[in-house]
Amino acid sequence: VVSGPGYRSGLLATASTRQPGLVQLTDLTSAILAWRHQPAPADLVGSPLTSASRGRLAGAVAGLTGQDTAAQVYASSSGWFFAVYAVGDAVVFGAIMLACPGAPRRRRRRAGARIAGAFAGAVLPASFLASVVPWWLLPHPAVTLYAMTAAWAAVIGAAALAGPWRRDPFGPPGVVGAVTVLAIGLDVMTGSRLQIGTPFGLSTLEAGRFYGVGNNALGPYAAAGMLAAAWLAGAAARRSFRWRPGSGAAAGFASASPRERRDATLAVAAVAVFTVIASGWPGFGSKFGGTVAMVPGFVLLGLCTAGVRVSTSRGVAIAVSGVAAVALFAVANYVVPITGHSHISAFVGDVLHGGAGGVLQRKISSNVGSLTLTPYSPLVPVVVVALGLLLARPRWFGARWLPGIWARAPLLRPTMAAIWVVAVLGWLADDSGVTVAAAALPFALPLAIAIHAAVPGEPPSGEAPPAGDAPRGATLPPGHAAPRAGGAALRRHYRS
Repeated sequence: VVSGPGYRSGLLATASTRQPGLVQLTDLTSAILAWRHQPAPADLVGSPLTSASRGRLAGAVAGLTGQDTAAQVYASSSGWFFAVYAVGDAVVFGAIMLACPGAPRRRRRRAGARIAGAFAGAVLPASFLASVVPWWLLPHPAVTLYAMTAAWAAVIGAAALAGPWRRDPFGPPGVVGAVTVLAIGLDVMTGSRLQIGTPFGLSTLEAGRFYGVGNNALGPYAAAGMLAAAWLAGAAARRSFRWRPGSGAAAGFASASPRERRDATLAVAAVAVFTVIASGWPGFGSKFGGTVAMVPGFVLLGLCTAGVRVSTSRGVAIAVSGVAAVALFAVANYVVPITGHSHISAFVGDVLHGGAGGVLQRKISSNVGSLTLTPYSPLVPVVVVALGLLLARPRWFGARWLPGIWARAPLLRPTMAAIWVVAVLGWLADDSGVTVAAAALPFALPLAIAIHAAVPGEPPSGEAPPAGDAPRGATLPPGHAAPRAGGAALRRHYRS
């Protein structure tokens, strides 16, 4: 409670939360120094208190009570939600494999995996869109939240599977990714109202952050951006491909002309600009680790669509591109605080005044501590490393059919690599640590399975073709070789 000039009927607010009626104890020191017109130390945590307008008193009280209700729903149900979500993915895909065993039912198994992947991925954006209805003010708020999530997931999944993009292997997962990026990105740009209290959103009790992309949403949000960019890249160049029903844009990407590659690269750049600015710009999401992680993923995907070979020197440049982007955001916000200083620009002040060491130490400690949050947290790095090895050496895992799929959809492997890069960098760069990768897995894996299941054609005997030279104009992903055979056999293979 604050009284005095400038604080009459209203709600307290502060730049540290950007949420009306929500302030922190750490803001009090900044507030007192501001009232007394005293300079604040460079390493001070918190922001001065201001007064935000409110409507009728009864409505303001109901809103604050709803904030508390949303926090209690998050605290009591989010853990169960993630457990059901992750286990549910495994059970559904396992049931599909058991119900459709053997080669004769391969087509039915693929169709089931594609449908299950689309609906499983749709759960994440649906959990945010559920907050379009103020469930925290309704009777039985938890039941309302998850019922609305299920309803939105059904709508998004059905739209992804029924639209004109359904013949493209990247189509349904790309639509789910685009809806995810738009839902989260637009919400972050307009005040993060859908984030508060939702399972993948922000908890006011945990108080990690109160605006922007939360720790649980960062990994899925970044993966959704990669999937949306890959889908739109194929769609941008589709008109010049040798199209046949069921092939999809990605299947013809290897023979794209320079103009088609340019259009595809511009599509990736457009998705990257929106996704990164929504998450990382200090006036919107102000996400430090997310920017460091996402920019390299988009750069890698953009280079692949442009047909540029990723050499060692370019790989190093890709790795530091995220640091360069976040430095640009931070310096711009520090020099010209258009929307007020954020913690990103505050870090620039810490660097200039010698206080960066303490900040880095706290972030590293939080990152390492994420490995002990749950009994399953130490398993996440093992899964992430195994997935990286699967992308690099699929035969080590007995997945001899994977190179054949990647050859028929050459954009698929770079997209999976970009998602993996983002998960690893998000784990290392964000103070939430392994939570970034852990939250991404139940969202990204079903969509990745759905894409692989939708790629048309079968390699001989379920294996990749033998090594040899590819015909002129064909671009194969790293680690895959073309058949060694005569011209007629080569033409038959690449037509299939």
